[in-house]
Amino acid sequence: MISITVTSSQEQDRQSIAAILSTQKDFCIASLGEDGYDALRAAKTQQPDIIIMDFCMDDTCCTDIAPIIRRYSPATALIVLCTNNELSTVEKALRAGISGYLLKQKGFDQLPSSIRCVYLGGIYLCRSIRSKVLHSWSWPASKPGLVPRYGIIGKMFSLTELRIFFSIALGYTDDEIAHKLNMHIKTLRNCIARVKEKTGLRNRTQIALFVLSIAMMDRGNVPRHFAEL
Repeated sequence: MISITVTSSQEQDRQSIAAILSTQKDFCIASLGEDGYDALRAAKTQQPDIIIMDFCMDDTCCTDIAPIIRRYSPATALIVLCTNNELSTVEKALRAGISGYLLKQKGFDQLPSSIRCVYLGGIYLCRSIRSKVLHSWSWPASKPGLVPRYGIIGKMFSLTELRIFFSIALGYTDDEIAHKLNMHIKTLRNCIARVKEKTGLRNRTQIALFVLSIAMMDRGNVPRHFAEL
């Protein structure tokens, strides 16, 4: 079971989130709170797997309290709910140790996916923000990008998953990838499905764009042997 603490100053938001989480068999609501103090208390006493909190709370900002929460409960992943999708705000949140970033005005439908993603060690950005980030990666390599700075390649994916990702980006079919990696086709497809769940990507086109964006912005960190696939 994935234990989750929800902190929001809006009672309606807390109840809406709790209702969505209660429909998932692998989720357990550890506690509900109103502010940063409640989030920190949960980290100290309960050490939940996930803490969901507002970006701005009555007593603090998530970027200020996130490092403190992580000191008390290093294994707890943090997801913030925000009304701002500016890249500078997203970068500030990621730098503070936030793993998931969702826009409140888009509703909470993406919460289950984001929770499973960050629980597995990934970083989850809601679709509109992810699209904005991908667009920002199209700038020249001299423009700092989020991926190299936070080492998303090594943190999110295993070596096998990376080889599959780059093979997809290079246009290989499932049969060709399975043959190259010496794995059963069903194993390959299970791995692709798992990676989609981690990232929120939905199809091969999105995977290819994701990988190519990483390659453009972070050439020095892309393992050399991927070019040989």
